[in-house]
Amino acid sequence: MINIKKGYIAGVKKDSIAEEIGIKKGDILLSINEEPLYDILDYKFNEADSLVTLEIEHKDGSREIIEIEKDESEELGIIFENELIDNPRNCYNKCIFCFMEQLPKNVRETLVFKDDDYRLSFFSGNYITLTNMKDFDIDRIIKYRVSPINISIHATDEKIRCMMLNNKNAGKVLKYLDKLYKANITMNTQIVLCKDINDKEILDKTIKDLAKYAPVLKSISIVPVGLTNQRKGLYKLKLLTKQDCIDVINQVKPYQEKFMEKYNTPLVFLADEFYLKANKKFPSYESYGDFAQLEDGIGITPLFEHDFNEELSKYNYNEDIKKSVTIITGKIAKNYMIEKAKKINELFPNITINVVAPVNNYFGKNITVTGLLTGGDILNEITNLKNKNINLGDYLVISDVMLKDDEDIFLDDMSLKLLQEKISMPIVVTDGSAKIFLHSIINYNKNNKIYKYNKDRQRNSYENCMKNI
Repeated sequence: MINIKKGYIAGVKKDSIAEEIGIKKGDILLSINEEPLYDILDYKFNEADSLVTLEIEHKDGSREIIEIEKDESEELGIIFENELIDNPRNCYNKCIFCFMEQLPKNVRETLVFKDDDYRLSFFSGNYITLTNMKDFDIDRIIKYRVSPINISIHATDEKIRCMMLNNKNAGKVLKYLDKLYKANITMNTQIVLCKDINDKEILDKTIKDLAKYAPVLKSISIVPVGLTNQRKGLYKLKLLTKQDCIDVINQVKPYQEKFMEKYNTPLVFLADEFYLKANKKFPSYESYGDFAQLEDGIGITPLFEHDFNEELSKYNYNEDIKKSVTIITGKIAKNYMIEKAKKINELFPNITINVVAPVNNYFGKNITVTGLLTGGDILNEITNLKNKNINLGDYLVISDVMLKDDEDIFLDDMSLKLLQEKISMPIVVTDGSAKIFLHSIINYNKNNKIYKYNKDRQRNSYENCMKNI
């Protein structure tokens, strides 16, 4: 663990209040509004006041009290050494399904750090287990109205939860749900479904127990366990089959209907993977509400479907556009993308669209989602197809969900530039939205080796979401 010096100021934003009043790098913020600076919550929630009092210790050891009058929405502009001010809290569980325990060796450090921090749950949407929290932490959540809080439940049966998290206290801390509920702190919950462990009767119990906290509890998200090829020495888990996915869909449907009638929301949401693997119809677009669980893989397909149909309706039949494009997608979405390609061809018969779903050799063939495809896997697939003299067309289309959010590299550290050089084809990177997807196929006509559309939405890369699982 890196030793973070609390309140250490690493810099100030240009033209900010902090710069104007002379705060400099190396100063230390000791308190704000007479509140000792414990972490980022103290700073953020007190910073929002119109009158703010800072206690600063300068580099020479002198101390100064500064009073500031400002607009409530105006930030001070202080940049801390660490975004939380305090050290981020590590996860001390040893979950039987933990994805980060299944990563290939020698991956970069940002992929393997496991946090379990309620501050990050609030600011970044990460899921926490509550297992490293005390009454003090819950009281701070309530004091500062930290809401929503995203909580990984997995099972409300205490024995099962303790086993799944490998933590003897994992069941006891569920008592905190009562306290958060009484304080009206919005909660979202998650269940990683493991076959023959927390499914069937245990899943029924978990849904019923959590539903008691509605409507303060806004969602129960169920995602299938992800199993890579790096599970040697780990708990033996079974892959969910097509029939398992069908069974889960049928199991939760009566709950969804009941909760929709009572709360105007299904409350229980299944990851898209269940419907795609089961080849079953998705719930209605409207039932997903504000699509708040997209980063958990829930509702991405219905949202895309809705937007795709809406955007495609704006185009007219055109035989003049002639080109050939290859779309890269995960195996689980291949048939769905082929259907979209056919829809485009009804309006643009002279656009040839190849849909290619590379085998995921990096994580293993059981990993079929698009966001976990690597540069190496794409390169292998394209090379094999070229060796078979298959015409891949004018350019490749990929989604930015495969790339690190702040850098053009895949999960295997291959750069986008290197991939483009090796396949000798232009690459167009979309933002994942239906609007840009259609534009990249129909309207794109540049000659760039690499072209990235500006983001039309906010999203987290897989790397930023790894700790949510």
